[in-house]
Amino acid sequence: MNFTLHLTADCNFACRYCYETHSPARMSEETAINACRLLFSYGHKKNGFSLFGGEPLLCRGVIERVLGFCAEESAKIGGQMRYRMTTNGSLLDADFLRLASEHRIEIALSHDGPLQDDQRRTRGGAPTLGLLDEKVSMLLEAQPNAIAMLTLARENVGRLSEAVLWLYARGFSRVNCAIDYRPQTPWTEEDMALLAREYGVLAEFCAAHYDDPRPLRFLNFDAKIAAYIEGRPCMECRLGIKQPSVAPDGRIYPCNQFLNLPEYLMGDVMHGIDREAQKRIYYASLGEPESCRGCALNARCRNSCSCLNFSMTGDEHTVPPVQCAHERALIPAADRMAELLYTKKSPRFMRAYGGRLPAKAE
Repeated sequence: MNFTLHLTADCNFACRYCYETHSPARMSEETAINACRLLFSYGHKKNGFSLFGGEPLLCRGVIERVLGFCAEESAKIGGQMRYRMTTNGSLLDADFLRLASEHRIEIALSHDGPLQDDQRRTRGGAPTLGLLDEKVSMLLEAQPNAIAMLTLARENVGRLSEAVLWLYARGFSRVNCAIDYRPQTPWTEEDMALLAREYGVLAEFCAAHYDDPRPLRFLNFDAKIAAYIEGRPCMECRLGIKQPSVAPDGRIYPCNQFLNLPEYLMGDVMHGIDREAQKRIYYASLGEPESCRGCALNARCRNSCSCLNFSMTGDEHTVPPVQCAHERALIPAADRMAELLYTKKSPRFMRAYGGRLPAKAE
């Protein structure tokens, strides 16, 4: 069982592309512990929390309380806990990284590489690239496989490959990229053509270094390649079931994008999940978007992400045009990377996928 703890809506950064509405709201220790009790009440031995914000480390005391409580409860049942946390890194220190190692917290760092000072500044307007230099070194020493979460603003679309390769040179072996999806961002056909070119540069680099001792894993490509070879959807939303989100006040919603919307309320940490509300929300999310019917990329697209669709269009089943254009830029680059790896019979690629390649690839 997995929950997202939306610990706070507060943040000490003011990123230019942030879609969150910041507020001082923070989860209390009591609410967090009630969320833990609810998690264990379902009787699973493998459980997890995604620690989310805002900036989750603003609630470090609550996190430490959660870790201690869950460690005790897991020990009673012989269970396991896993945690994930995305942070801007500004509040990381050696003590927390030791705690993260002890409790298996997988940390992802929001970092835009050389674009950092243009896109990510403090609330006071100060640059953050230099601020994070020591933090990055500490994180990579503690978690060499940590993920860098890069967000690309439209104005910097032509610098994507530069940013990813900078992060790789800095020590990140895994990089994930999201573009600025805010509805008011005016992406154009020219922007998407440039983005496709940038993805092509990255595909060539990733393929050329795939069998290196430390390859660059651009996770956007990994997901598309695996979806094709394994014959499965690129993502499975399962809205309200896969990972319910607990708001700072303890109310439960299907995902972070739906927090504080009464029609998506599905319980609270004191009384548990309202199963009827959960089923209603889940079944309402099912179904193929009408605009995607007959599209050859359908099964490999993120069109089933109800959260993204809703945040962009106000409707779970309406895919924003920018999302469609982005997928059409990304998927051919991922396919080019896979083609290069298959053609040269990359040892690592063949070990991972050789026995599952579709007949038409063979």
